[in-house]
Amino acid sequence: MSSLSPTEPTSPTTAAPSMKQTISWAFYDWANTGYAMVVLALIFPRLYKGFYAAGLSDGDQTAWFGRTVSIASLLVAICAPFLGSIGELGGLRKRLLLMFCSVGVVTTAGCYFIGKGDYEMASLIYIIGTVSFYSSNIFFDSMLTTVSTPEKRHFVSGLGFSFGYAAGFVLLLITLLVTKVAAAQVMFLVAAVWWAVFTIPLAMNIKEKPRPDRPPFFVMAWMGAKDTLSTLKEIWAIKPILWFLAAYLFYIDGVNTIIMMASNYGTTIGFAEDQITQAFFIVQIFGVPCAILFGWAGQKVGPRKMMFVAIVLYVGVTAYGAFLDTKPIQVFGIDISEMFVLAALIGMVQGGIQALSRSYFNTLIPVGREVSFFGFYSMIGKSAAVMGPFLMAYVASAYNNPENPTFSTRLGMGSVSILFVIGAVFLVLAGHYDKRMQRWEAKTRV
Repeated sequence: MSSLSPTEPTSPTTAAPSMKQTISWAFYDWANTGYAMVVLALIFPRLYKGFYAAGLSDGDQTAWFGRTVSIASLLVAICAPFLGSIGELGGLRKRLLLMFCSVGVVTTAGCYFIGKGDYEMASLIYIIGTVSFYSSNIFFDSMLTTVSTPEKRHFVSGLGFSFGYAAGFVLLLITLLVTKVAAAQVMFLVAAVWWAVFTIPLAMNIKEKPRPDRPPFFVMAWMGAKDTLSTLKEIWAIKPILWFLAAYLFYIDGVNTIIMMASNYGTTIGFAEDQITQAFFIVQIFGVPCAILFGWAGQKVGPRKMMFVAIVLYVGVTAYGAFLDTKPIQVFGIDISEMFVLAALIGMVQGGIQALSRSYFNTLIPVGREVSFFGFYSMIGKSAAVMGPFLMAYVASAYNNPENPTFSTRLGMGSVSILFVIGAVFLVLAGHYDKRMQRWEAKTRV
């Protein structure tokens, strides 16, 4: 049997990556934003409410969509560790990335052909596409060490995120133009072509050969499972990491729930489609500078303190969202939609809490165990949108009121704040154990 380790690099090389390889890798963040913006965030959730789930009550629409998102996220959470191990052990990261990308492209295009009222087919295609999207990202993220040197790793990672933000802005512009002259479903074809075409640089320029000595598939899966259990034991033993990951699990689920459910929620409570599209522009615009600002503030006063600031603001976001009025408010004599105010608040904290979570977690990891530990971090971050949608679906179903059809939906949005409160409690515990460990390490050095 091979002695391969899941954390062993698949393509060892002493040559520094070229700029072409780095840019080609970053372009995949640009490419898969087609699915993230059009299917996860912008078009699909709105069509689900008004087209795919036509005939269902507002509460049932929210419940069905919430279950759909939860199932997709749960499948990703279950599969991610095994997929990552198989990709590492067999040197198959690129092949698996392109395979899941291909399935995602097909399902994205397939959304165009779903008929009115066919919400079950819409849910099935969404689940397959979303699992493919996040699965491809597992292998994409793991390629970071291949396309960057240690000295530039953070910069290259940030470059990928910046490509994604830029792509989101461009896709929003395209969406505005296309939906003025054609049905919204056309954007599914645009997103599919976008994802496929901009994946070509990675497919052409990132070289990775499968291991000639790789074990059979089931052996790789077994070895990956063993390594997963070993890493879990380490996480359980290192209390700051354990409590931080517990905190991250809850509050990032809240963050992702708001991202995934925002469009559907806005449509349900009565906002126009053009207002929701403009709100996504505002999130993008505020997200870039505020992520930088949170990073700077985290460096000055500590990342955990700024994460608490972000969590408190997110509790405010969910409360404000629950009472959102479709009538505009006046700011300096100008009528502004409350949806735009909410979008600005989300943009202020969304990038900041994601950036600080990653950098803070990096300070907790034992030296030399970054790959395995960040595998769990990525699994939680990429798949966390299970509890929030389920909570919204449960509340929407339990408190469905025909006389006030949006009441249960608004209550469902407010219930997401529970996830941020629980996350804050666990973050306090993480800080407590982190300080204890720092004091113990200081004593041992003396």
